[in-house]
Amino acid sequence: ELRLGPLVSVDDAFAWDEGEGDRSRDWWLDAHRSYFDRTCKPLGVAVTDKLEVVFERFVVVWPEAYA
Repeated sequence: ELRLGPLVSVDDAFAWDEGEGDRSRDWWLDAHRSYFDRTCKPLGVAVTDKLEVVFERFVVVWPEAYA
């Protein structure tokens, strides 16, 4: 599943499914704003809540023990 949308459009379910931090939307936004700011700044790209990002969900098909 792929969805293109503004950074701020992340929902609670997506943040939970990603499984990082405390799995909240607020934690996800803080962490990803920081990440995008770090990676976009050298490129001269301003990070705002309107930044278009790709939200991707997928099914892991390779057993975790072998990953």
